[in-house]
Amino acid sequence: MDIALQQRYLSRLQADIQTPTLDYLRLLVRRHLHTISFENLSKFHYCTTRGKTGWEWLPPLDTFLDHVEREGLGGNCYILNLHFGRLLQSLGFRAEFIRATNGNAHMANQVTVEGRSYYVDVGYGAPLFEPLDLEEQPRFSRRGEEVEISKLDSNRYMIDRRANGQSLVTKYIEWTPAAAESFEPDITHSLRDEEDNPFMRRIVVTLFKPGAAYSVINQKLFIKTDYSTEVHEYSCEQDWIAMMEQTFGFRRERLNQALLFIADRGNRLFAEI
Repeated sequence: MDIALQQRYLSRLQADIQTPTLDYLRLLVRRHLHTISFENLSKFHYCTTRGKTGWEWLPPLDTFLDHVEREGLGGNCYILNLHFGRLLQSLGFRAEFIRATNGNAHMANQVTVEGRSYYVDVGYGAPLFEPLDLEEQPRFSRRGEEVEISKLDSNRYMIDRRANGQSLVTKYIEWTPAAAESFEPDITHSLRDEEDNPFMRRIVVTLFKPGAAYSVINQKLFIKTDYSTEVHEYSCEQDWIAMMEQTFGFRRERLNQALLFIADRGNRLFAEI
């Protein structure tokens, strides 16, 4: 990774270069989740401006950082975990990509530090604030979600995310490193413009702030703490845009583009479009 880009990335995370320890890894994971959004506005933008297949669609690091700094954008798992994994590699960590299956394939990181391997995921929109030792089969509740990881066999785990006792999404973690290049068909599959691919038909955002998770699904804003969940539903486009600008730092131009993108696919959120 280019040193100037590494410094830009670290500056955004308000972090400096340190020895690659578990404590440093914990710091970087938490800062990433509290600074850079999981969102699909950029997915729509890159589909429109870059392309609809694999590496053609995936933004290079400088483009990613430009959009983080200027527009508050982040990305989905492929954008966030790929670039974060490469940042970790540039800082001296042994970071490798791993795949999770069930529905669209998911990319995360396996990071080996101080003699142990940890699951590191800044691209799931989930409160995974620290590196996870999968052998411990962690279970925890925070920010309105329950997360449980179960071992299925020596190289396979299940991660189940639930809210109010109902499963939100389940993935199967393949605990074997995979080359970044092997994800190109997965990325292309995730961009398919079809009814069975909901992330091309709705707006999804999550950003963790101190004490709360701020999540948007279409017109609804959810503010989740460890103790309560607020739901705000917007019927006026301009009020929704103002909320998205204020809460996440998104630009109006990108929000209008996203609204038109999903409206063209049959999901019209507001009558004004």
